[in-house]
Amino acid sequence: MADFTPILVVIWVVVMLGVFPSFTPHRGILFIVLGGTLFLPQLRAEIALGPLHFNKFHAISYAALFSALMYDSERVLSWRPQWFDTAALIWCLCPLPSVMTNDPPPDGSSSLRDAFAQTWGQIASYGIPYLLGRVYFTERAKLRDLALGVVLAAAVYAPLCLYEARMSPQLHARVFGYAQHDFAQTIRFGGYRPMVFLPHGLAVAMFMTSGTLIACWMWWSGGLRSPVGEGGEVNKRLEVLPFLLGPTTVMLKSTGALGLGLVGGAVLVLGRLTGLRVWLVALALLPPVYVAVRATGTWSGESLVTAVGENIEEDRARSLEFRFINEDLLVAKALERPLFGWGGWGRNRVYDEETGGDSSTTDGLWIIVLGDRGLVGLIALGGVLLIPVVRFAYLFPAATWSTRSVAPVAACAVVVALWTIDCLPNGMVLPIYVMMAGAISGADPAEFAEPDGEPQPRSH
Repeated sequence: MADFTPILVVIWVVVMLGVFPSFTPHRGILFIVLGGTLFLPQLRAEIALGPLHFNKFHAISYAALFSALMYDSERVLSWRPQWFDTAALIWCLCPLPSVMTNDPPPDGSSSLRDAFAQTWGQIASYGIPYLLGRVYFTERAKLRDLALGVVLAAAVYAPLCLYEARMSPQLHARVFGYAQHDFAQTIRFGGYRPMVFLPHGLAVAMFMTSGTLIACWMWWSGGLRSPVGEGGEVNKRLEVLPFLLGPTTVMLKSTGALGLGLVGGAVLVLGRLTGLRVWLVALALLPPVYVAVRATGTWSGESLVTAVGENIEEDRARSLEFRFINEDLLVAKALERPLFGWGGWGRNRVYDEETGGDSSTTDGLWIIVLGDRGLVGLIALGGVLLIPVVRFAYLFPAATWSTRSVAPVAACAVVVALWTIDCLPNGMVLPIYVMMAGAISGADPAEFAEPDGEPQPRSH
């Protein structure tokens, strides 16, 4: 059977160019990013256009950027970067030195051509979503739309998740003709972990956890209620969403994502109750601390493996031990080229000296980036994702995090931090998280002052 999914993805880009004017610009961007992420097929192979290769998520970036340039170019072109955007610029450009300081590509193409292709791929994966977040979602009402868009998208996904949790992950195969990932990895706790149209069940679980956390925090703040009319009435229809999303997220059978969601909720509540920002700062510092102790060999992870085996499940402990062993191998290989990495083409991996076969498994985004882009790339990516979180914690007092105006940006900041933590063992990049990082990085406290006469937070 012929695979028509690449053609479908290209057609989708063209259709979005026609659909975009039906929305306000920022909602059009949100529709393209969320709709494409959640419902486009996972391609079996990247689409090649000369030296450039693009996948589903690149197509989403192209559709959003081209639409913005066609219909709202003045806003896009008038944007000016700030100091906190430096990390994003370095991250997007670091494939250039990474490729140029390594041997020519094994396919016989020139290093310059490969450097251009890898740089453009990185811009499409990270630079464009970050830019769109900076341009369109830094204002109060628009950032609320971003947060609410994630909640509504999770609500739309909930029935599909429940279907696959009961019937097994089969929607992608039924709609597009093939499964996007190994079916065996979806079997969990005597049932199934849904994948729907995302690359892996873990990506679905993290997205649904994000939507649930945002919904719960906006519910707490009164942010799911909207004023209607002049008599002070409020629209409470959206307040049912946390009670729909919560049970659905539990049924996804991902203890990691669920645990992160509980930690994120605790950070928000503790910040509100204590008035201390340190909870969010500590959450943001977890990824760099983990990377530092693992990359330097300061912490082997054996204590965690033992604790998991004794208190949770022996199989999970063995899986965790396998990850740590592979991380040790890949860190040693990465540090042979510490500054800019190996420049792609699988050169960051470890191969058997006798057979030449690949003897390593790369799961975590951090170990992939360290191997391919080196310390420069790893630090830059950390800056892209965590500078916005720390900047938010610095600019917005914790006592304001549960106010109706600040709650959406507070929840988004926590979600970005949680996703960064999730990228330590996993490597599934969704553009919505990068766009969130861009949005909260430019949030100005003056934009989020609480007006009089709006629905106030619940009594705590």
